[in-house]
Amino acid sequence: MMGVFLYSARRCPRGDLRSMTLADGSLRWEWRDSVEAPWRAVSLHCDYLGPWLIGLCVNGRRLWLWPDSSDSASLWQLRRLLVQRQ
Repeated sequence: MMGVFLYSARRCPRGDLRSMTLADGSLRWEWRDSVEAPWRAVSLHCDYLGPWLIGLCVNGRRLWLWPDSSDSASLWQLRRLLVQRQ
């Protein structure tokens, strides 16, 4: 059981996500794997937006954001962006 947990924990994407507002009002989502890595454009789809959990699909990879994934202000801003764009 511990091996399965460690395997899945290592495969879990870690990094930073940001949105950039374009001139036409649309959003461009960008991801970087570490602070030193360059930002790269990604496709993002939110398929679950709950009060505690956010389910994202980033370039086809599943990403779950839990309350401790980031500070509460950043998660609140992300929820606002996702609700506005649906």
